Amino acid sequence: MYFLDTTFIVGLFVSNEQWHPEAVEIYKKIRNSRLVISKLVIAETVTVLKNKLPTKDIREIYNNIPYIFEVIDDSELYDGAMNEFIKYDSNISFFDSMYVHIMKEKNISEIVSFDSDFDRVNGIIRLH
Repeated sequence: MYFLDTTFIVGLFVSNEQWHPEAVEIYKKIRNSRLVISKLVIAETVTVLKNKLPTKDIREIYNNIPYIFEVIDDSELYDGAMNEFIKYDSNISFFDSMYVHIMKEKNISEIVSFDSDFDRVNGIIRLH
């Protein structure tokens, strides 16, 4: 089981993105595994995509995400994410703090991400 970060999803769907070739290769290797994201990952992804793709393409990605990845409802996890944010003394973003908290709650040890900030988190293995 893998948690997928926004950097990976953007790299996967945007062909001229810096990480696109790596994202496609990683996806080929893990696509038969359980691939988990949260609603916050979707929100962050749409926000990042607005500067990279036309709105119609973003809408298509948004509509297809629940069919490609398992989406976790993270609405009850914000307080725990804030605790992670404080624990790492703002050295990782609140988004990343939420993802770390979700991973701990769901016993997920591997994240697919091109964000090296996750290398600072004990117990998390970053696939990139």
